[in-house]
Amino acid sequence: MKLKKKQVEIAEQLVDWWEEEGLLAEGQATRLKDSLERRSVNWRKVARYLMGLAVASMVVAFLQLVADEWIMEWLERLFEISDFAVFVLLIGLTLLFYGVAARLKTTAKGYDLSKSTLLLLGGIAFGGALHYLGKFSAINEFLEVGLVLVFAMQGFVVGRLFQSALFYDLGWMALFLWLGLESSRQAQWKGAWLGMNLPLRFFLFSMLPVVVGLTLNKSCWFKSLALSAQRTGWVFFWSSLWLVALFGNHTSWETWEEASAISLLPWGLLMAVVAGGFLILGHVKTNRLFLWMGVGGLLAVSYSQFFLFLWEPLHPALFFAIMGVSFWLLGRKAEMF
Repeated sequence: MKLKKKQVEIAEQLVDWWEEEGLLAEGQATRLKDSLERRSVNWRKVARYLMGLAVASMVVAFLQLVADEWIMEWLERLFEISDFAVFVLLIGLTLLFYGVAARLKTTAKGYDLSKSTLLLLGGIAFGGALHYLGKFSAINEFLEVGLVLVFAMQGFVVGRLFQSALFYDLGWMALFLWLGLESSRQAQWKGAWLGMNLPLRFFLFSMLPVVVGLTLNKSCWFKSLALSAQRTGWVFFWSSLWLVALFGNHTSWETWEEASAISLLPWGLLMAVVAGGFLILGHVKTNRLFLWMGVGGLLAVSYSQFFLFLWEPLHPALFFAIMGVSFWLLGRKAEMF
């Protein structure tokens, strides 16, 4: 039995007490102590932390490189255009990181964290390269926003080639970012797009990965993509629906502040109906995910409406006191499960 150092000490003291009280037969105490084993260091967790520090250090190193005036002056003299110099540097780093990751994939087994770290660094470098490509090239606004779509597509390609769930997630998030930027561009960066504000748009867009995930869920070839699509889609689905319940379809902070809680109630009811539907469907289909989403959605919309209707009428002390009591009651209920 593997236990932490402190747990082993407590267990050994307990065995000694049982032996003194005569509760153990001869030899049992020794066998029990021999079965205890101190848990060794979780080197995989240590490696994960170290890889995270490696990524952070590389990002800081690049930022320091860009911020260093002497180096930038040298790059300007070498390439004449600083933005182009940084672009070339980042493309080189992208190829380097992806190349080493590909070599590890084919020649070395068991270095998953190293490969993931290299892929992440390559993705960061590629994203930076696209940014500087937009800066030094004379492309219009449509193509500049389209660079985000290019990053999304590269995320899906890298995710497929390396079976990386992280890059599938990055691909979906970049695709959402592109959809938000492109729809805002078409709306001249203000107002509504097809009568919808940004949260309502994201609620609509979130249907795409959910449908893709549910469609590809039974495919062996695209299992990782399907899981990533569902994971990302549900996060955006509930996050955007909650924002819609809170802000309605208002396109500016000023119009929202002037709106009454009653005018926002239909949007809250929409979320409540959707969450209730998921709760019922989860119960009927015995789907724990749908059950949890339904419960979480109902709790989120309940507290949102509580804030909208009672924040101004109630004294802040009473407001937070009621909220605290409600959380306590929910905690007591949760203890029973």
